[in-house]
Amino acid sequence: MSKTFGAGIYTAYRQNGVLHVRAIGWKPTMQTKVYLDELPFLIFPPQVALFFESEGITSPLEMPFETEKAFPGYPRSAKFVTVVDRNGDHAIHIEERAAAAAPLRIGDPAEPRFVVYRQIGVDRYLIAPADALVLAIYVRVFGPDTYARCQAYVAAHSAPTPVIDLVPGSLHAWIDVMPGGPSRLIVTVDAFIEVDWTVTLVSAEPQGINQLVKLLKLDVRLPQGPVHSHAIALRTLRYEELQPLAYTDVTIENGVLTMSAKVTTAH
Repeated sequence: MSKTFGAGIYTAYRQNGVLHVRAIGWKPTMQTKVYLDELPFLIFPPQVALFFESEGITSPLEMPFETEKAFPGYPRSAKFVTVVDRNGDHAIHIEERAAAAAPLRIGDPAEPRFVVYRQIGVDRYLIAPADALVLAIYVRVFGPDTYARCQAYVAAHSAPTPVIDLVPGSLHAWIDVMPGGPSRLIVTVDAFIEVDWTVTLVSAEPQGINQLVKLLKLDVRLPQGPVHSHAIALRTLRYEELQPLAYTDVTIENGVLTMSAKVTTAH
């Protein structure tokens, strides 16, 4: 297990006498656990730290995160909280909020205070209170409404993306710099695909923070109607990009799975 300081952007508020610290940012892999915790040092007032924790096999796909934790024992007289991460110490001003009313029952039809957000370029949805801070990669698509109706919207608009059976070890990526034409990034991968499906290797949107890792995804178009052959064929999928950046790696997003390879150069 690997545990290190993370990095993020922080806000803090005090409500009903309890300190809440919130962190947003990007984590290095999909599997990385992100959490805030009080440091065990004899410092007054106490300090809080952001941790990244990884265990087992991880995929090199950066993902957004947001996490919040309450610290009931934090001194009520403190106006700032120190958050420690890999970039050093950050003095975060504590916003004083009015006392909260009794918690609402999620799904109460009389409380239409929830909003559905959709991640830009991805069929990934987030339900949050209408006054919540949300990463800029999400846009509002429904609400405010009740939690139950927001859930119904997500269910109606979410179509599970089929996971394609990519052949292990078949992903190859290179930049062709042969004389006589512009440079090209070329990516190929073998996959077992139903013959009636149309599957294309395309650029993923949005790309990750690391601009030298090219993210691709599988655009899967299923046949119309309930009847199709179910026959499987081995295909080679290909992606090309003219005048690419000096990519070091290529990663294919395949549902919750990923496949990565180093980029070589062909002279």
